[in-house]
Amino acid sequence: MSEREDSKINWISCPDCGAKIGVIISVGKPSELITVPRPETVAPWPPGGIEERLAASGVDLTLVDVDEGEEIVTVSPKRFLGDLWGPINDAIKSLGGGWIREGRESRWEIRKEDMD
Repeated sequence: MSEREDSKINWISCPDCGAKIGVIISVGKPSELITVPRPETVAPWPPGGIEERLAASGVDLTLVDVDEGEEIVTVSPKRFLGDLWGPINDAIKSLGGGWIREGRESRWEIRKEDMD
């Protein structure tokens, strides 16, 4: 049997990030370096901007205004959210944010250092 017949590449996916990992199972000592083809490029996490991260977390961006400052991202509801407030609050909390209660100026704040 040749080296190619004794080697098999198995592609598995990481359960945490979904990255493809090539695993080579071989019998005996290889006489030369085996070149493994790379899987398709996987987009890095986190996605580009804060709005993409909010949308990926389940926040409907049509319901909120997003203001990105130097150190803090402020997310303000555009209108009274009613029953929609809870799911949005949970999504923003998953990104490290918290609700600031100040009447009409109430908002969520997410420190950028907590998002990384």
